[in-house]
Amino acid sequence: MLKSAAPLLAILTARIFGKEEFGTFVSLQLYMLTLSRVSVLGLDKGLNWYLPQNEMHNRPIITGFISSLTRSTRIAAIITLLLFVCLIFDFNKYITSLAGLSSIDMAVYAMSLIPWAILHIFGGACEGMRKPQYRIFVTDCSVAAISPLMAICLYFAGLSHALPIGLLCANILGCFIYLPLIRKIFNGEKNLKEKLPKELFIYSLPRGFSEIIASVLYRLDLWLVFLLLGPAESGIYAVMLMISNGLRTITSGFAPILLPVVANMDKDRLSSDMKQVFSYSVSVVVSLQLIIGFFIILFPEEILMIAGKEFIVQPQTLGILLFANLVGSFFGMTDVILAGTGKSFYLLKVDAAALCVAFAVNYLLIPIWGLVGAAMATLAFLSFQAICYNIYVFKMRLFPYSAKLLFYMAWILILTVSYFLLFFEFSPTIPQKIIIYVFALGGIGITFKATNKKKVSRE
Repeated sequence: MLKSAAPLLAILTARIFGKEEFGTFVSLQLYMLTLSRVSVLGLDKGLNWYLPQNEMHNRPIITGFISSLTRSTRIAAIITLLLFVCLIFDFNKYITSLAGLSSIDMAVYAMSLIPWAILHIFGGACEGMRKPQYRIFVTDCSVAAISPLMAICLYFAGLSHALPIGLLCANILGCFIYLPLIRKIFNGEKNLKEKLPKELFIYSLPRGFSEIIASVLYRLDLWLVFLLLGPAESGIYAVMLMISNGLRTITSGFAPILLPVVANMDKDRLSSDMKQVFSYSVSVVVSLQLIIGFFIILFPEEILMIAGKEFIVQPQTLGILLFANLVGSFFGMTDVILAGTGKSFYLLKVDAAALCVAFAVNYLLIPIWGLVGAAMATLAFLSFQAICYNIYVFKMRLFPYSAKLLFYMAWILILTVSYFLLFFEFSPTIPQKIIIYVFALGGIGITFKATNKKKVSRE
């Protein structure tokens, strides 16, 4: 329930606060989230790997947690101090889009960094102790819902600086919610004087670097819209991203399920079983995305109206973001094969190259085509990643695509053609749109049932 409420509350927040204030908020929120990733240095991911080994090596089960928490908090405090120094010297005046932001707002955003870093470490510890539901409940659901809800309450209470205060309070409350859960999973154990284990740091650092690159990569378009076009346009684009990223969430949610299956396959099984398992996974993901996708292309203005009329700007942007995520899912899920077979360094190199592609294309197209240019840049870097992934997979002499996936490629083509026809050729009425959507749902359902008659066993 909280998971579903968070995006709806965020869109409602956009309607209440307006596109300029909301655009500034989302841009700075994601900036602080990226800085929090810098603060933890991948130690949250490292704890996921290190903590399960404590019992096996006869170490206290809490070994690595306190030192990771201390190190991350210190780095976050240093970054926060640097942000305050920038604030004292009024450096934000050099960024046009931030020139009108008050010093109090900037200070509150900066203060949210330390609790955010703590949330990452707490979440990583819960995953490492085989309690991922705690991280999902607190970080992904509770904090995400509390932030816009508190901002809305503060707004109607007539208080200023509602958005950054809502973010700060949500992060702090999230830390307090975690405390009894952390005590429970560690059985109240304490180890306050431990040093950060060397093997934990060595494992975490490259993971942290990958996380930072990925964070920048998937937020670069919004930041450049904010810097090049202004906060109002970034607010509109942020709402479109929230809607279209529902497709990406399906892929990211399915990848952790597929990855251990791939990792458990030897060379012979990769050649014999990979095609069936991978194709089934792609068919599930793309089917769910198509269901959402047809709804978005049929009712783009109605969806954007949730945020308000002022957010219906260049609605074709939503369609391009939709297509980009479909392409990224269909062809880009091969990254799970590479991750499962230990090719993490290659994935890091591809992400670094994709970041360069994303920056160049965004910088070139946003001034020309506005929000459409940003969406085209997203399509460009997702396509680039997919091409790189597939080239390497083919070099491994693996071809994971079965013939049945041609039907899903046909559905993606139908959705793309429908998008252009609906946007440029004719505008059906609401009842006609509903009929089209029902037929699309039926067709997708029949396709999935026909192409997956045999159940794929989870290896």
